[in-house]
Amino acid sequence: MLKRLLPIAAVALAACAPLPPLPPLPGMQPAARSVALGPAGGYQQPNVTVQVAADACNADAFIEGYKADYYLTWNQFVGPKEGIYQQLARQQPSDARVAWNLALYKGKRFNLNGYDNKTSVYGMQNLTSPDYAIRCAATSYQKGKNAGTAAAMSAYKQLEAQERM
Repeated sequence: MLKRLLPIAAVALAACAPLPPLPPLPGMQPAARSVALGPAGGYQQPNVTVQVAADACNADAFIEGYKADYYLTWNQFVGPKEGIYQQLARQQPSDARVAWNLALYKGKRFNLNGYDNKTSVYGMQNLTSPDYAIRCAATSYQKGKNAGTAAAMSAYKQLEAQERM
């Protein structure tokens, strides 16, 4: 009886052991890409590494979504700070602290005039498409948007931490 249970127990225990990762398939999406953030004609951040989400099935769409929300989120936070310190600089032109803080933010907004955020190609309207490739791109774009917002918030907090109080 023990001889019959031993193989069954071995199979059951083997099923609990972690499996080694599968080798990547040819043509799989890269895990990260180096991109320049910022459309031409304005502030840019060159050579930014963007980590493509493992569950994004279209890396190009993910990157486009990342950029779109990164730009918007960044501008929504940096723009008002620049305005505040410009006003303070007019009121207190000799204050070195104000000058330092203004320099942190001045000229660091992305120029979005003419920028195509690819919403017409990858937007929400495509999430329910019966075509897998279109649905995959739309889903990846939305995942990229979420990641771009989080990354812009993190980068903004790092910039804000350099302010002098």
